Amino acid sequence: MKNHLSDQRHVGRWAGVALAALCLAGDAAPAADAPEPKAEAPAPAADVVEVLDKMDAAGKQYKTVCATFDYELNQTLYEDIQKRKGELAYQAPNLLRFEFTDQPRETFVFDGRILYHKKDPTKQLIIWEMRLPGEPAVESFEIGKIPFPLPFGQKKAAVLKHFTVSRDATEEGKDKAKRQVLSLVPKKGTDLAKDYTRILLWIDSKQNLPTRARLYDTSENITTADFHHIETNKSIDADQFTRPKVPEDWEIVTHAKEDGTAPASRP
Repeated sequence: MKNHLSDQRHVGRWAGVALAALCLAGDAAPAADAPEPKAEAPAPAADVVEVLDKMDAAGKQYKTVCATFDYELNQTLYEDIQKRKGELAYQAPNLLRFEFTDQPRETFVFDGRILYHKKDPTKQLIIWEMRLPGEPAVESFEIGKIPFPLPFGQKKAAVLKHFTVSRDATEEGKDKAKRQVLSLVPKKGTDLAKDYTRILLWIDSKQNLPTRARLYDTSENITTADFHHIETNKSIDADQFTRPKVPEDWEIVTHAKEDGTAPASRP
């Protein structure tokens, strides 16, 4: 179980980086029974609302998003830093693919029902079932209702429901690109609060999409993703969002969702 949980957190950290990638379109399996966040937080400042409104509008305008990324995982407790490069593709409302393009190569695909993790180094295809065969597919990636926090396609209302949001003046002052930086702190009582203490998003003012995301998790890891060559509304081959093909000698590991329950471990 511990290895399963570690795998899921690795996936979660990624697509988190992928809400943690271009923030704003919800229903998915694991958090269906999650407690509702409390609503005692004060209303966000006007400048925060303005940024979220623009991101919300961008989320409705961009049906697909493709980008390359630089990824850094800083495991502060072990003084270990890992750096990777990769590519990401998202298609509204519920399709996602991201992969490490350097070595060791890894690919993640979510098709609206199943999350696939293709691990070339170990010759494994790990399958996480998020929907039973008779259940409808995930409607969208609304935050708080999916097994990972995704920055694409998030609605302003959902962001404010699950986070206390403010501007980070310190990071904005250091940013040479003059981007707006949002600080998202998960509200108490949400599943996100179990995994993350804070998420920072650097917002490009032209596309109104995050071009950098930094996640601070409860294990004191800091994950940063910088997105480059962002293309929106580009046609994407449908095969990009289907089960990855693997050789016959690869191991297939399946984590089935039981009737009426979530998978064994939450991503």
